[in-house]
Amino acid sequence: MTREEALTALASHEADERLKAAQFFAMHAVGSDRRKLRSALNKETVPWIRRALERSLNRTGPKENVTPRSSLDTDPPARLLAERRAAAIDEVASTIIHELATLVGRLRISAPREIDDYSQSNTKTLVNSLASLLAGIRNLKTSVGKADYVEIDLASECRQTCAIFEEASEWFRYAGPSPFLAEMDLGLFKLALSNVLRNAVEALAPTLGEGEPLITLNWGRAGHEIWVAVIDTGPGFERDPASLVDFGKSTKEEHIGFGLATAKQAMQAMEGDVYPSNAKEGGARVELRWFGSHEDIVR
Repeated sequence: MTREEALTALASHEADERLKAAQFFAMHAVGSDRRKLRSALNKETVPWIRRALERSLNRTGPKENVTPRSSLDTDPPARLLAERRAAAIDEVASTIIHELATLVGRLRISAPREIDDYSQSNTKTLVNSLASLLAGIRNLKTSVGKADYVEIDLASECRQTCAIFEEASEWFRYAGPSPFLAEMDLGLFKLALSNVLRNAVEALAPTLGEGEPLITLNWGRAGHEIWVAVIDTGPGFERDPASLVDFGKSTKEEHIGFGLATAKQAMQAMEGDVYPSNAKEGGARVELRWFGSHEDIVR
């Protein structure tokens, strides 16, 4: 699909054509597409097409009030920008990981020997935060990879990812159908889901004794989209949930805020996104969504 064909398809009466166009712009949108994408979004009524258009608008960047540029000053191709961004993240992450990994390892060995009552000290908290930062950078490096789609049993993969959290094994409940075949990049999906689950487990840990902790996973299809929802019975988000998908944002003290941000990066590599909110019945709800069909035109 060319850009001209995609622009024409945005106004099609066929939902599938509009979806293909929205998916095209989710990968290729530039600043000059913003006006037409905004117009299409204002007219669109199909939820999953609206979300694809919203992702397309996000790719064009924030709207700016600037003087018109000359015809020679055009937007670089979106794919080129994405490749440059991925390369920059990979280079910086590799350098930081190389420098920090040895230091963190030595700290974890030396600190307990040299500090009295280390297990109760602020030093342990800070060392753990540094280790979390290193893990977050490793995950960020992984999340910029190109998606490689395979059809798998989503129900089984959700259960296997939950099994990582042995200390919370009794908290998990599963509400989705099983088996449930879905197309995804397994590594990116598990990276996103494990970060969401870790947030839920950590949110529930301080509430033990105040009621039965529960983390419910549900999944299904909505049109062309596949979704997985993680709902916990914790305190929910204190701040605007949408702001917590930015790097460095966290509701927890001593946390570096890579969890939801890394999940978002991983899902966007699958042409999807992360939608955090406060559940109506209390607690937090985080939804992962991505498209279940992937034409070559948007690869």
